[in-house]
Amino acid sequence: MKKAYSLLELSIVAIIIGVLVSGVVAGAGMVRSSKVANARLFTTKAVVFEINGLTAWYEASLKDSFNGNQMSDGTAVTKWFDISPGSNSNVASSTKKNELTSDGGTTFIANGINGTPSIRFSGASSANFTTASFYQGTSLQNTVFLVLRPLATLSSTAQVVADSGASGSPTSSVGLKNDAIALNAGASANITTSLAAGTDYAIAAYFNDTVSQAFINSATTSAGSGSTGTNQLTGLTVGTDKSGANGFNGLISEIIVYNRPLKLQERKDVMNYLSKKYKITVTGL
Repeated sequence: MKKAYSLLELSIVAIIIGVLVSGVVAGAGMVRSSKVANARLFTTKAVVFEINGLTAWYEASLKDSFNGNQMSDGTAVTKWFDISPGSNSNVASSTKKNELTSDGGTTFIANGINGTPSIRFSGASSANFTTASFYQGTSLQNTVFLVLRPLATLSSTAQVVADSGASGSPTSSVGLKNDAIALNAGASANITTSLAAGTDYAIAAYFNDTVSQAFINSATTSAGSGSTGTNQLTGLTVGTDKSGANGFNGLISEIIVYNRPLKLQERKDVMNYLSKKYKITVTGL
């Protein structure tokens, strides 16, 4: 004859299950906290600060990167602060140098790339961040580093970063689609590559006056190059083109902009930092 469980026994089982579930949840929280702490440590010790020509640096783990009340999962983010030394991003003010602003469609994701914070871009029109101009002025030659994860098949070009000049002017931009990275500085060059939704990428885009190239999860081997024009970089739009179209659907964790093409060792140093911070396999280090 089967014995029926008493109310006391059922209560004890429920308590045990509750304790186990709480332990699992707490353990997951500790792992995430540890990853964020490590990401912050990597950032504060990064070689990025030491390389000449740093224009702007946006990343998602530091407390100085956002307004404190917007650093919770799923919260809309309206400002993304430049953490480079010259921006004074740790000084309280109504407007900080090179700050990116958003009107909507951008949210804070606590468990993003490598379990660290990321910004989620919905792909919708005008779901972006912008700054009209960098306080340092314009630059003709640039290096742009990106850490991102597309979340949808990119059948057409989605603009990840673009110049924020007047809407009628030709743009400078880095765009993605499933079979190419599109570089543009007045003329478009599609660099053939394979990009998959749900995959994490560390990208370095070089704008070398007329001929530009891209490095994808590699510090030494270029994915290709092309003639891209001679437009200068004035400011920055992130997540769409500067008119608010061609939205990117995915996560972005870091953007680093230099006002010159970096040398080989400098590129390797920055890619090494990004690889370790986000656990992205980068070749040629």
